[in-house]
Amino acid sequence: MSSSIARSVRKIKEDLGSIVAADQIVRLCHAAGHVWRDRTLCPVKTVYLFIVQVLHGNTSCAHVRQLGNFAFARSAYCEARKRLPVKIFRELLRETGQRVTAQASRVGLWRGHRVVSVDGSAFSMSDTKQLQALFHWAPGQRGHEFPVSKFVALFDLITGALLDLVPASMRDHELVIVQRLHDLLKPNDVVVADRLYCAYAYLAQLFSLQLHSVIRVPVRSRRVDFRPHRRHAAFKHWKGPQSIWIRRLGKHDQIVDWIKPAQVPTWLPRETWKGLPQLLRLRELRYRITRRGFRTREVTLVTTLLDPQRYPKKAVAELYGLRWQVETNLRHLKTTMKMDILRCQTADGIFRELAVFGIVYNAVRLVMIHAGEAQGVPPDRISFIDVLRWLELGCSGRDLPRFIVNPARRRSPAPRKTRRRPRPLCFMTRPRTPQRKLPDDQELLLI
Repeated sequence: MSSSIARSVRKIKEDLGSIVAADQIVRLCHAAGHVWRDRTLCPVKTVYLFIVQVLHGNTSCAHVRQLGNFAFARSAYCEARKRLPVKIFRELLRETGQRVTAQASRVGLWRGHRVVSVDGSAFSMSDTKQLQALFHWAPGQRGHEFPVSKFVALFDLITGALLDLVPASMRDHELVIVQRLHDLLKPNDVVVADRLYCAYAYLAQLFSLQLHSVIRVPVRSRRVDFRPHRRHAAFKHWKGPQSIWIRRLGKHDQIVDWIKPAQVPTWLPRETWKGLPQLLRLRELRYRITRRGFRTREVTLVTTLLDPQRYPKKAVAELYGLRWQVETNLRHLKTTMKMDILRCQTADGIFRELAVFGIVYNAVRLVMIHAGEAQGVPPDRISFIDVLRWLELGCSGRDLPRFIVNPARRRSPAPRKTRRRPRPLCFMTRPRTPQRKLPDDQELLLI
């Protein structure tokens, strides 16, 4: 290796060594049984170049040659990425997420608990046969759109760390996908989720794992009723609330026993369903949002935090209000970092690309925690895109500058509309090849 190439590689290692250590990559490669030769694009350099590629907006492989500043072919870089097992990237993502979560003592826990939140989203990818067979098209867009995949992400709600994300087909239910993330949860963790996860089976599964939950109840659900000593469901045809009233804790705050439904959910195996308890003791509470800027005025929650002294109603409501931060985190991943469209053309390549996006996201979160401590503000007030640009310039090994601090905005509701008009282009609704027109000289030869 020439001296110029060695200097370029050393510069990349110095910039990214504080995010992902070289010995960490080597250790995971040995653990995965990966064997390699001493070459220009070894596993450490390949992972570092992949991180640099995502840091620059998931740029092309031709641009990575310029960013690396040493000679290698585009095909060699692609082959080097393919040689690395997917497990290495998955473990790197989990370890970086745990590293950010370890900084929770700087930010603080919620009443002694680690709070995690799950949510799902989707992304698009290249239109190849392998990806079509695995992920399919989006519903209602078959035949002329790109394959679309959903994913479920697990975030640490206090630090904003991405603990892991799992991609799956659009046909898979999120309650099935999220169970692949349960091994990352610890006893006494609090899971905060939206209305999709408000199911008896999922709440019972979390309870069996010694996990707490704070989940919103659907608006039109007939299960919740705050009338004391009301009638409960004695049989499956009862149209009222299928829960037994236990005691009242306050206005719109009560302890109930949810009754196990008679019908087995389609997403849950029958053997697992038989092992769930017949009754599940939960706490139901309802509150109103009076602050301007919120669309919903009334929210109903169900939780396993039963002690009203340790977990007051107002504190639980404020905890669920933090769940919206997950939507902001997904926007940072998909819009700011451009993860909405992935470039790899194989399934393993998609899994690697997703993991590297998560690694870069956690690196930004780690810098935000240290910057918030240095500037005396909460970490979520530090500008995410400002830190991302600083990492993009290769400044991770230097002293932290003063980043932009976002103000606490309280705006009035405004219509979600865009002012700039899109270009008047036609959308393709049929395959391109039959519509391709021959040049004039070729048309003359066919006559």
